Amino acid sequence: MRILALTWKHPQDKTAGGAERYLLEVTGRWADAGHEVTIFGPRGPGTYGRQGGDQLGRLAYVGQGSRWTVFRAAQAYLRAHGHQYDHVLETVSTRPFAAHSVVGDKALALYYQTAEDVWQLEFPGPMAFLGRHILEPNWIRRMRGARVAAISPSTVAALARFGVASQATVPPGCNLPLASPVRSRPNRPPRLLWIGRLVRTKRPSDAISAFELIRKEMPGASLDLVGRGYLETELRSHVGAAVTIHGYLDETAKGRLLAQADLLLLPGTREGWGIVAMEASAYGVPVVAYDVPGLRDAVVDEVTGTVVSSTPASLAAAAVRVLEDVQVWLRQSAAGMAWASSHTWDETARSL
Repeated sequence: MRILALTWKHPQDKTAGGAERYLLEVTGRWADAGHEVTIFGPRGPGTYGRQGGDQLGRLAYVGQGSRWTVFRAAQAYLRAHGHQYDHVLETVSTRPFAAHSVVGDKALALYYQTAEDVWQLEFPGPMAFLGRHILEPNWIRRMRGARVAAISPSTVAALARFGVASQATVPPGCNLPLASPVRSRPNRPPRLLWIGRLVRTKRPSDAISAFELIRKEMPGASLDLVGRGYLETELRSHVGAAVTIHGYLDETAKGRLLAQADLLLLPGTREGWGIVAMEASAYGVPVVAYDVPGLRDAVVDEVTGTVVSSTPASLAAAAVRVLEDVQVWLRQSAAGMAWASSHTWDETARSL
């Protein structure tokens, strides 16, 4: 088959995250299976200033416009070339492409998440109000006639509030360690971990505040933060010696930290799913997460981790409880590995 995938962000953009990871993992497997896959998105690394194609490994990439004008460019591309493809997958992070308005049922919209309360944290007042109460609701309602899938029950529920029904739920997969971890709760001060983009919606400051409370109960504990973002300079200026901000790490280096970690702190505002929670579970690391859309899907409460109300105090209290109770820690560690192993990218690609 010939498959076209639409994305608003270049997969190699420095701000690329779980949505772009999902796209590459799935389309790469389709290409490996012999399908001809083209990704359409904005110009970016390797394509800037050109209208032609680029290669992302075995995938063709067509870059046109910026991340803000790519929606209009995609509509034009579909009108000119849509007939050449058997299927069109549009990936949706807040704003859809409405590919169905051009190619009909040939299009499938894969919704990662809705933004909703994210607008208030990432945009100034007037834009936040416009985005949350006018723009996004209108964008979602435009999809009422489209074929839609979502990556989590939370996203299914969010879309339903706007009258959009999802035909399927296709959660992300998880890259498992090459060797199954043999985990035990070591007799040493605990190592805590946070992974994500250093931006307000990911709430790294809440993880640091929770860690400061944990240190009062468990002196000697340490915290590793992995990721980059506009908050990095500010955070580096006031964290203590027990907190290490690593910035970006490749998958190998991140895996080493996961193998050494005792607990993942995962505050947040709203997620599509929470791939990082699954990655931690794959390494036998229990997760303490905020009870928000996406994270409550990726973390099975009191099984693979603990879901708590959205305060640093709640995050800290749950972390201390799990770390101090060896039996709880071991049970969640084992359950997490089993949970992660049931979510593979191969199955995600097949299901989608």
